[in-house]
Formats: sequence, structure tokens, C-alpha cells
Amino acid sequence: MKKTILLFMSLFSVSFCIYAQMDNLTNVSANWIASPARNAATNSADMVIYNPAATPDLTEGIHVNIGNQSLFRKPTHSYDLGAGSKTSGQVGSDPVLPNLYAAYSKNNWAVFTGLFISGGGATLNYPDGSLITDLIGYQTVLATQGAYNEARSQYLKASSYYVTGTVGAAYRINKIISASLSVRYLSGMNSTKAGMTLAASPYDLADLPMVLDYEENASAFAAVAGISVNPTSKLGLTLRYESKAKLDFKTKLNKDDFGMVTDGSKNRRDLPSVLALGLSYEINPKLKVLSDVNYYFQQDANWGTTTNANGETVSLSKTAGDAITYCVALNYRINDKITCSAGGGYTDYMYNDMAAYYTHTGVFETVQNDNMNINLGGSYQVSKGINLIAGFMHTSWTKDTKVQALLISPDSEVTINNSMNAIAIGADITF
Repeated sequence: MKKTILLFMSLFSVSFCIYAQMDNLTNVSANWIASPARNAATNSADMVIYNPAATPDLTEGIHVNIGNQSLFRKPTHSYDLGAGSKTSGQVGSDPVLPNLYAAYSKNNWAVFTGLFISGGGATLNYPDGSLITDLIGYQTVLATQGAYNEARSQYLKASSYYVTGTVGAAYRINKIISASLSVRYLSGMNSTKAGMTLAASPYDLADLPMVLDYEENASAFAAVAGISVNPTSKLGLTLRYESKAKLDFKTKLNKDDFGMVTDGSKNRRDLPSVLALGLSYEINPKLKVLSDVNYYFQQDANWGTTTNANGETVSLSKTAGDAITYCVALNYRINDKITCSAGGGYTDYMYNDMAAYYTHTGVFETVQNDNMNINLGGSYQVSKGINLIAGFMHTSWTKDTKVQALLISPDSEVTINNSMNAIAIGADITF
């Protein structure tokens, strides 16, 4: 076991990355929770993010979209460090994940802006500790050379938010084609608090609280280009490319009783570039079908390095591989005031070396793996200028997935599970 813990310490990275599904969030509006295929949408100011090239198709005037999502995530992981199986799980919820978008359309032009969370968007709360705190506790007890025998009252809290602002413009080239260009500014903010109490001293020493408390901050710019093509009045095709955001997080250390974190150190975690495709087709005046494909170029991002099962230093983003999401939605207009929607999606993590990726701190606690989402929602036109939106999403991961746990030993496995529910409310306002 001592050899195993030393291996863990050589792999240990102090950055806790927390994502609901992946680094790049797809759920950046309440409209997406209600109808999870928005890349070719043309009916709301959240087009600023999903389909910016088509913003000139909005009616002339000012369009505003506001919304909030509440996430209820239940990641768990089960493991055995030699003293019997133990299961650790997330406690609590993430009640606030807001967005604000605005666009002004006139003639063949549109200008737009927005404020949203492009990555992270969640908190991690393990009040009874997790695999990581157990391993840290074991190493810490070992370092006391017999002065203490236990690490009790373990806990882990962390959060990650990439607050993002965007501004851009779009132009309708002709009746069929329009294009857009925008720039984004990202401010990444991560925080971590962990701790435990050293106890059961054979020398009757007083219990010793141990605390780790630090923050990480980074900022970056990214560009977004889009194109919208409408070959017919019923068919819409869109393409959007988001460039990589180079995020170099700088550490601000508040307290470290373990000697693990260096104040001022840097940790690279880029937000990957994205290629997004969308299609919409109006089957009849009441029914429209939409579909999305989003491809995330994770291997091109710089996420630092890790150690694989052979003891080789490898790129962490290369172990993750790229990722892709597929989504489809149906929107049905019941009458002039009420529209209902339903849809779903699948997220495919194309791991090159899943075991090596799971050496990155915080992955077992968040569970990043293939998942499926089912969405239901609707909208109500209160007045000519106000449309209210509500949506619900359930996301499920493959049950009892076994992951080789290099943090413990090459022949150990950790069983991971996860599920998430999300509710969202929002409004489209037109002036």
C-alpha cells in the first residue's frame, strides 16, 4: 500500500475540474433544456450563442433572452483501499446557472452580446470525503511516522465557473446565406477546500486539523465564426466554429497544511475548440424538427501531463481524446400561445486512455463518461413581446462502469455512477 500511495503522490495534480458533462457546456440557455437542439434555432435571442449567423432573421428591433438552470447531480464512486469497499457521493445542488443574451436586428444586419457560463458551472461537495481525500489522508498519516494513526472527518468542496462575455455582428449576404463573427472573453474561477483531522495518536497527542484552501484564476479570448444557409423556406443549415481559449490558471494559496500547493504556480486547462453543425426542417406549420452535432477538439487543448500505467509521462488531453454530442428535438406549436418540445441527446467520450485520464484530480468525484439526456419543455406567449420558457432534463450515465484506478494500483478498479436532473426557466423579450 505504501508503494501505491507514493505512486498517487507522483500523479497528484491539485486542480479540481468540475463539469456537468464536459469542459464546454452545451446547456447555456433555458431554451436548450426545453429543446436540446439549438444550433439551427431561429426563434430566440439565445441564437447569439447557438446560431449567431442567423440573428439578422430576427424581427427588426431588440431581442433579449434571460434564463436560469438548477442542476441536481448525483455522482458516486466506490473503491477499496484495503479496508473494505467504500462509496463516496455528491451532496447538494447547483441552483444558479444564469444566462443573458441580447440582439438588435435591422435590415440585413444584427449586432449581439451575451453573458453566460461556458465551462464548469457546478460545485463539488463531498462532506464525508472521497477517494482523493482518503489517499491524501493515508499519505499524511504515513508522514507523521506513527504520531497519528487515522485521518478522520474528511471533506472536499470545490467549484468551477468560466464566466464568459461575447460581442459580435452578423450580416445577411442574400436570401439564402448569412454569416457572423464574434469575440469572447472568458474569466475562469476555480476554488478548492479540503481537510481532515489527524487522530488516534498512540502518544496521546491532541487531534490535529489539516486544511487545504486555494483558488485558481485565468482569463482568455476566443473567436467564433458562423454561417447560416437556408436553401428553402423550410430547411435551415448552420455551421459554427469556436476557437480554443488558452487558459493558464494561476494559484492563490490561502492555506496548505499538507505542503501540496505552491502559491503563484500555474496550471494549464484550455477550453477546447468546437465545430457545431445544425439542421432544422419545418414538417408543417405546427411541427419542426431540429438536430445538432457538436465536435470538441479536446486533444488539441493543453491540459498538462499525467502518468499512464507504464509509468510514461503523457499529454492529459491526448488520454481524454476528442468528444462529440448528438442531439435531436421536436417543437410543436399547439396554438398561437403555447409551444411544446421534446428531445434528447448522446455524449460520446472518445477516450484514448481512460485509466490515465482518471489520474487527474477530481474526475472520479465528477464522473466524466458517455451519457444520454432526455428533455421536455414548452413556452407560453404571455404577450406580443414576452414569451416564457420552462424545461426539464434528465441525464443518465452507464450504470456501474468500472475504471482502472491507477491512483490506487494498476490492478484496482473504481466503480462510477452518475445521474443529473436539471430544471430551467427563462424568458424571451422583444422591444
